[in-house]
Amino acid sequence: MFVVDILLPHGYDIAYLYAVTVLVAAFSRRSKTVIRTAFGAVGLTFIAFALKKHPGTPGGTGMDVFSRVMASAVIALIAVVAIAVIQRELKNYELGKALHAAEGDRDLDRRMLAAASTISPIGTWSIEVDDDRMDLSDEAAIMHGTRPGDRPLRSEVLSHMDPADAQRLRDRVTRAWESGIPFREEVRINKPDGTHRWIVTMGEKTQFDDGSVARVHGTVQDITLWKEAELAASVLGNRFSQLAKSLPIIIWTADPQGHVDYFNDFLSRYTGLPDEELQNDGWVTTVDPRDIDGVLEQWSEVRAAGSNLDIEYRVRGADGIYRWHHVAAQPERNSSGEIVRWWGSTINVDATRRLREEAEALAAEREIILESMSEGVSAFDFDWRFVYVNASAERILEHTREELLGRTVWEQFPGLEGRDLRGTVAQTLESHTLERFSYRTLTGKWLEISISPSAVGATVFFRDVTEVRQLSEQLAQSQRLEAVGQLTGGIAHDFNNLLTVVLGGADALTADPTLTDDSREMAKLIGSAAERGAELTHRLLAFARRQPLEPQSVDLSERLKQLEPMLRRTLGEHIDIVVKTDGIAPAEVDPGQFENALLNLAINARDAMPDGGTLTIEVGTVTLDEPYVTAHADVAAGTYVAVTVSDSGTGIDPDHMGHLFDPFYTTKMTAQGSGLGLAMVWGFIKQSGGHITVYSELGYGTSFRMYLPPAVKVPVPPRPASVQISTGPLTGTILLAEDDDLVRVFATDRLRAKGYEVVAAASGPAALEALEAIERLDLLFTDVIMPGGMTGRQLADAVVARRPGTPVLYASGYTENVIIHNDRLDPGVKLLAKPYSTRQLVERVGDLLATIAADPS
Repeated sequence: MFVVDILLPHGYDIAYLYAVTVLVAAFSRRSKTVIRTAFGAVGLTFIAFALKKHPGTPGGTGMDVFSRVMASAVIALIAVVAIAVIQRELKNYELGKALHAAEGDRDLDRRMLAAASTISPIGTWSIEVDDDRMDLSDEAAIMHGTRPGDRPLRSEVLSHMDPADAQRLRDRVTRAWESGIPFREEVRINKPDGTHRWIVTMGEKTQFDDGSVARVHGTVQDITLWKEAELAASVLGNRFSQLAKSLPIIIWTADPQGHVDYFNDFLSRYTGLPDEELQNDGWVTTVDPRDIDGVLEQWSEVRAAGSNLDIEYRVRGADGIYRWHHVAAQPERNSSGEIVRWWGSTINVDATRRLREEAEALAAEREIILESMSEGVSAFDFDWRFVYVNASAERILEHTREELLGRTVWEQFPGLEGRDLRGTVAQTLESHTLERFSYRTLTGKWLEISISPSAVGATVFFRDVTEVRQLSEQLAQSQRLEAVGQLTGGIAHDFNNLLTVVLGGADALTADPTLTDDSREMAKLIGSAAERGAELTHRLLAFARRQPLEPQSVDLSERLKQLEPMLRRTLGEHIDIVVKTDGIAPAEVDPGQFENALLNLAINARDAMPDGGTLTIEVGTVTLDEPYVTAHADVAAGTYVAVTVSDSGTGIDPDHMGHLFDPFYTTKMTAQGSGLGLAMVWGFIKQSGGHITVYSELGYGTSFRMYLPPAVKVPVPPRPASVQISTGPLTGTILLAEDDDLVRVFATDRLRAKGYEVVAAASGPAALEALEAIERLDLLFTDVIMPGGMTGRQLADAVVARRPGTPVLYASGYTENVIIHNDRLDPGVKLLAKPYSTRQLVERVGDLLATIAADPS
């Protein structure tokens, strides 16, 4: 029943059937069972309501709430009645009292036995006048927690009761003894086993013929179940009362004639009227005058027919505003079918009704709007059959409505069957989410498509964005290149400042004679790492500025062996790397750009093998003949050094092959790649005078082959990076302007260590101020980019204006076109690129001063 209740939509419920379970529980003749079943039934009605997923009929939710509240009340009523039946024995006590009043001279034992004939077994007790011990029947002994057959002391029996109960019972026995007044008391027994029982004891005195008291005796009965039922009924009643008070709707009942005799607090709170004004059908005064006649007429018809009430009308709130409410009621009938009560609920549906009215108005305008839209709009059922097509959709799809309506999109456009579009739209309907994507038709037209799931299928919007897409791609490429250049320059500026200090510190440590061999080796490692960082920033700046390549003769076989450890670390342990070479393979390339190209291809291969695989790199000499170059117009015949990078990954879709080298084109997710990697590889190859090809099969892998021009001379090994720095003293006064504190301290310290007098400043204005105190200035050494409103070039112009002939040495990791234009240094500019080492700093300053000294002109 509970499962069926959940599956039924709102407005179609079986909440009243839960009351059957309470009736069944009543046959157990146990009050606890009835109480537990009643609580469970009420809980299940509201749990089922909360779990319902079907919206049901209009107004079904309100009717459902009303029905469940009414069902809960019925369940509570049945439970109370069942408990009353089970405890019917309690009525016999009232009968006993009546008999005692009418027949006071009858023997108490006979009255007690008469009452006991219809209720549970009772026990008897008696106390003799001259005996402090009590005579207890076996039943009474068990109830009092004593052993059957014993004659316990009165104090022992009373000790098993709560102290207050014991004192009260002692007083009542004494009074009966002295004045002959019978008594009845309910007391709680604390049995030795730790349990607690409630009993009712009744007693009176017995006299001898001479009028003296012979004994006090009576009966005792266990009423624990009755007490528990009484408590449970009270709790159940309180819970239902609190439920009615807490619901944000109006709950009400009416007598068979339709007069409202109960409503919860929400009616008073909503209308702002006191309860007394709402009694005796005062609710009618809250109904909108425009609706009152219809409401009363329908309420009269429903009462006459004995049917359910379902109506909407406006009710005045405490703020004086009339709002729409949904009112539902149904009758409660007795076993004869007669109406004994009406149960109803009133729910505020003003916002819902307004939305419905607005939706109807919008629907009336929809057709006009859809037909006037420049976008194509089509509606489909769940089988992707056309059910609506607007005029623009006819134009974009190049088919008339007559050709489309009633046919599936796959029937009308069979070319889409084998493409990924079907999977996309199917996933959209399954996930019930809005999907937007671009799609390229077989004719090359680009469509921007939005698919929105609906209750009957899906709505699809089309827009031809072929021209817009082309313009957007051009603009995005331009903006992206500019953004990358600015970002690269900003990073390189700060990073080069840090590397300058690291390089200088490593040089100083290496030259320190007090260092141990281990420490000196560590300093060399630091210097080597800083130099690699410097090389990286130079590559970034080369891309940002589009600087020309610096090709040289490089043995690619040897270079590949040097790069192999770095590739293994970069790609991870799940990628196996196989390197194949056929001896010396000298090529005329920029070594740094070649490493970048190789690394780009390796990383692409790794991404194509997320679960691991094999990366194979082959180097060898190949000859491209005339037939080959005839088919490939961008390459000349001749001998080349070929570097092939192959993976065993997922392969590349044929639709993507024609765009692999387009700038910003990527098949990866947005956060995984910029789309510049292969474009940079292609640019490097073309600028080097080479050629590149790609071959791929889905599910098997991809191979890129770079054809590079051979070297014209034998590769020359690079000269050692470490050169001994001169230790001789140098002279001269240098004005040093550097905004970075670390670089300024490092450069000042290194130059002073060589014997120069250095005046340092953190900005251009500060340097000009310091210039006033310098008698003889031999060199201005300034950073190019500085804060304070003055660049290094502006500072140099100001210093030369004041001290004509002063030589200037610039230092920068990124110049922002301050001293470089058209990818070249301005004439006469001397630049020390950051990061620089101590050796480079001292040599550059010394060379410049020496040159000026040798040729003062």
